[in-house]
Amino acid sequence: MEPLIICKNIHKSFGEGSTRTTALSGVNFSVNRKEIRLLMGPSGSGKTTLLSIIAGILTQDIGECLLSGKDINHLPDQEKTDYRGMYIGFVFQIFNLIPTLTCMENVAIPLLIQKVPLKEALERARSLLNDVGVFDKATFFPNKLSGGQQQRVAIARAIIHSPTLIICDEPTSFLDLITGNKIMTLLKELVTKKDLTLVVVTHDPRIMPFADKIDYLEDGKIVS
Repeated sequence: MEPLIICKNIHKSFGEGSTRTTALSGVNFSVNRKEIRLLMGPSGSGKTTLLSIIAGILTQDIGECLLSGKDINHLPDQEKTDYRGMYIGFVFQIFNLIPTLTCMENVAIPLLIQKVPLKEALERARSLLNDVGVFDKATFFPNKLSGGQQQRVAIARAIIHSPTLIICDEPTSFLDLITGNKIMTLLKELVTKKDLTLVVVTHDPRIMPFADKIDYLEDGKIVS
């Protein structure tokens, strides 16, 4: 089976002239379906840049990045946005929950974007909050939840539309060991149950045992 993600000779720089900075320099990277892959390395090594290219948020200068065989970075903007909305879920270091919406409403957002009727979207959101262990917080606003509970809500929002790929940027950095392990255990269970693929950028060595494979970036290159 072809890998879900195939990146070939990826180069990416920012700025011009004397301020030009190379973020990625000839990265080759692939991820199999149903795999948990960690990207590790020092700050400034290019991890988040690579993650952003995979997710279609940034476009590489040179090279090719395919997701399910599709080069989403060279689609028209609206098609790219639609594709991300259908097939990619995001879990951010800062949870990005909307403070004026309840947890259930936050989780329902990807379905509403896809024109799912409100009642159905909220019912599915409530059910998924039960799956991630915060059913009793469905009608709470995010500021009434702990960090770990907010992270569970963010994960529910990321997976409610049954994406192919989940992108996580430092999902455990603000969490204690026990909560971080619970979050990764939950993500690992979801990978198995829902046939997801998970790519995680992290500095957190505590979550290394959850990975199927770990890649290390340094100075814009994968070194191992």
